Amino acid sequence: MSMYRSYLLKNGFWAKKGNEKGGLVNKQKAFIKHDEYMGGIWAIIQEGDRRGVKLIVDGEEHFFNNFDNLDMFLNGLAQRQDDFIKILKRKNISRRLRRLDI
Repeated sequence: MSMYRSYLLKNGFWAKKGNEKGGLVNKQKAFIKHDEYMGGIWAIIQEGDRRGVKLIVDGEEHFFNNFDNLDMFLNGLAQRQDDFIKILKRKNISRRLRRLDI
């Protein structure tokens, strides 16, 4: 579990308040990352029969028990964010160019 915890902390996730208490159901530890374009991203470390990390992004749940798949997914989110910003910038520039008096 500490490997997932270390990985999430290195990737900008913050531990949810109360993770240190021993009264958590199913021994799940939650981490939160807020992105200005994607909103909140929740990561829940699961132990027991189904060890891994469950990510909740835009209301969709994704489960990972492999660091490579988790890394590819998080990089894909960053790429999707970059594409979104490019579209917004392109629309903004296009709108400004249409308003020019030529």
